[in-house]
Amino acid sequence: MNDPTGIIDMTRLVRDFALGAVNVQSFIDNYANFYYSEALDGHEDSSLLHAEERARLGPAVELHRRIQEEVVNQIALDAEALPEVLKMAGRVTASEARERALRICAEVGTEAVLLAIGPA
Repeated sequence: MNDPTGIIDMTRLVRDFALGAVNVQSFIDNYANFYYSEALDGHEDSSLLHAEERARLGPAVELHRRIQEEVVNQIALDAEALPEVLKMAGRVTASEARERALRICAEVGTEAVLLAIGPA
C-alpha cells in the first residue's frame, strides 16, 4: 500500500461517523466494506505489507478490522425492526453502531492512527 490516501480517508470517515458528523447511511455507503475491499485482512497476496508498512499501518488496520467486524457487519438499517429482534439476531441499531464506533475509536486511538499514517 504505497498510497495511504484511501486508509486516511476511511479513518477520517470512521472518526466522523463515531463523532456524529456523518449519518449512518452515508457512513455505510461510503465505507463500502473498505476493510475487505482493500484486502486489509490479508486475503490477497498483493495485500501483504512490507515490515515498515505493517508497523506504521498496523493500528489503522486493527481499527478497520474492528469497525468492519463489530460495526459494519452487525448493523441493521431497518428503522422498523424492534431492538429486541435485532439483538436476538446478533444485529445492532444505528445508534448502537455509532456507540460501538466511538468506543473502538477511543480504544484504538484514532487521532494517533491518523498521525502515524499521514496528515490529520
